[in-house]
Amino acid sequence: MGQEDLMNTAEDVADQFLRVTKQYLPHVARLCLISTFLEDGIRMWFQWNEQRDYIEATWSCGYFLATCFVLLNLVGQLGGCVLILSRNFVQYACFGLFGIIALQTVAYSILWDLKFLMRNLALGGGLLLLLAESRSEGKSMFAGVPSMGESSPKQYMQLGGRVLLVLMFMTLLHFDSNFFSILQNMVGTALIILVAIGFKTKLAALTLVIWLLAINVYFNAFWTIPAYKPMHDFLKYDFFQTTSVIGGLLLVVALGPGGVSMDEKKKEWEGSTDDVTFHSYKPVRSAFSAEHVVWPRLVSSGRLSWRLIMSKGSVVLAYSGGLDTSCILVWLKEQGYDVIAYLADIGQEEDFDAAREKAKKLGATKVFIEDLREAFVQDFIWPAVQANAVYEDRYLLGTAVARPCIARRQVEVARKEGAQYVSHGATGKGNDQIRFELTCYALYPEVKIIAPWRIPEFYNRFKGRTDLMDFAQKHGIPVPVTPKAPWSMDANLMHISYESGILENPKSHAPADLYLMTTNPQDSPDAPDVLEIEFKHGVPVKVTNVKEDVSKTSSLEIFSYLNEIGAKHGVGRIDIVENRFIGMKSRGIYETPGGTILLSAHLDMETFTLDKEVRRIKQGLGVKFSELVYNGFWYSPECEFVRHCIAKSQENVEGKVQLSVFKGHVYILGRESPTSLYNEELVSMDVQGNYDPCDASGFIRINAVRLREHHRLQGFSGIKK
Repeated sequence: MGQEDLMNTAEDVADQFLRVTKQYLPHVARLCLISTFLEDGIRMWFQWNEQRDYIEATWSCGYFLATCFVLLNLVGQLGGCVLILSRNFVQYACFGLFGIIALQTVAYSILWDLKFLMRNLALGGGLLLLLAESRSEGKSMFAGVPSMGESSPKQYMQLGGRVLLVLMFMTLLHFDSNFFSILQNMVGTALIILVAIGFKTKLAALTLVIWLLAINVYFNAFWTIPAYKPMHDFLKYDFFQTTSVIGGLLLVVALGPGGVSMDEKKKEWEGSTDDVTFHSYKPVRSAFSAEHVVWPRLVSSGRLSWRLIMSKGSVVLAYSGGLDTSCILVWLKEQGYDVIAYLADIGQEEDFDAAREKAKKLGATKVFIEDLREAFVQDFIWPAVQANAVYEDRYLLGTAVARPCIARRQVEVARKEGAQYVSHGATGKGNDQIRFELTCYALYPEVKIIAPWRIPEFYNRFKGRTDLMDFAQKHGIPVPVTPKAPWSMDANLMHISYESGILENPKSHAPADLYLMTTNPQDSPDAPDVLEIEFKHGVPVKVTNVKEDVSKTSSLEIFSYLNEIGAKHGVGRIDIVENRFIGMKSRGIYETPGGTILLSAHLDMETFTLDKEVRRIKQGLGVKFSELVYNGFWYSPECEFVRHCIAKSQENVEGKVQLSVFKGHVYILGRESPTSLYNEELVSMDVQGNYDPCDASGFIRINAVRLREHHRLQGFSGIKK
């Protein structure tokens, strides 16, 4: 493994760590970063008299002012820490702690002690990082102050914070003559310099965190020293100072290096390496409303071309490799963006290698092809199965559940690459634009979205497929040789959908050759497949073909096999007119073989194991879940709440369902469950069991009271009339 491969592997490990800890890392970072203030505030409480006496003796300021000084330090530090940890008035808390630092620097004569002065400055750097983070979470408290760009103050705060962390790190170095001390100083210094200049920032900072954590616990173990010994306080001070450095580094890991860094500049330069021929060059406006600066240069072919030096920034494009998104990729480059192509594998039939090469040839600076099939099934299809998710009584939401899966990873790629923009090829009339963008805004609040089909400059230029084909030929974009089917198609592991084109007339019958996933039920096998599906917490954990003695147990295998069996027998075809969220009706044709089988099986097992009233409430939640998912609100608080309630209802949905798949239908044959509420003796017509039929008389009479009164009133009213 070469040096570059080793570095890439290390960065992948770091990225994996960030994905797992992204929800908790900022909280841990803040706690570590302010630990010095917490410790100092608590010390003010326990050493109240000593601190007051020191200030009074040093400055001859009197008892009252000395007391005010200690009180201000105690309340200011502990109060500021509480506000930062609770994420309330963070900017005010940071400025308050800046004031405490300045006050202590003067009061304790730290100005004349270089080591302690550097530590105080570095604490200010940590607060700058907290300020930068608070700018990304809410509006600035200085909203009226003009700046070079929207994120410039934040970027320079991040730069200042990184540089000031170096000062604190330098005070932690132990200048001993032994080999281990020299080695750790050299490695640590190299890493902190990388953090300061913003090169391989996250990896360097994470490595430094691990290293500092180890030496902090080993060298500064103040808890092993009795509290009355001076060494206890010395080590304790060093321990919390080092912990603050660790917190600052963790915040760098969580936030990234920001715009003023080598990592960000490297992306800009990488994005500017593609040559645009002179005859197709058009001046492009940058984010600063100025034309791009261009420099002519001779390439190896001897042809004069132009290199774009400036860029509007990076955009992660949800790329399919088809005509639309290929043209959008080139169009985005025309507008001055560095395009990162992102292609999600969610079970569609696609030549991903060819799509990768095509994106590179079209000028994508990077291409990400992500296998999301397992995550698609576990994180999105299974919750839909638990909910019995069906929109408007028939549509099983195959496209709707796929969009948040795709967009979630698109946002992760954008964050990882430091991209400010994401883009997609969804039309301005459909639901997908809403699903993509609501997910992006929920998971990346500060992101900017470029939707070409809603930009007049784009849709006035490309009025139809012919305009796209002309643009593709002019820019060397490969186009399909065979004519496109006269309808739009979208495929994934869960289904295939067909709409538009000749299907826009709701009276037109679907052509026989339209269906690609399922066999015509008339042509399906004359013998059924008998399956046994086992559920645990409302999720299938095993499927067995009884006749063929075939079993599948992993999530992806189970769903893929059910697709195979359902498709063979023509299960899951529907032709509907549905209500789009945007306010218009549309005609859609869908094939969902595996999902249709699971819907029948899960409904049966749910009825078998759920209490009647719980199931009734859960049915309503299922309808609400379906509407939220269809409308794009997967990552909304209400959808999260509904999913949680549905998951709770599924705790006892456990057992096996036997069914037959045959000629386009699913027939339930039997079921068994250890959590069944079915009592054979209680319901039997041959055994009385623990039930007294006489009780039914009172039950009926009580229920009849309301009916009697209603009809008595109606009869009285009728007589009056």
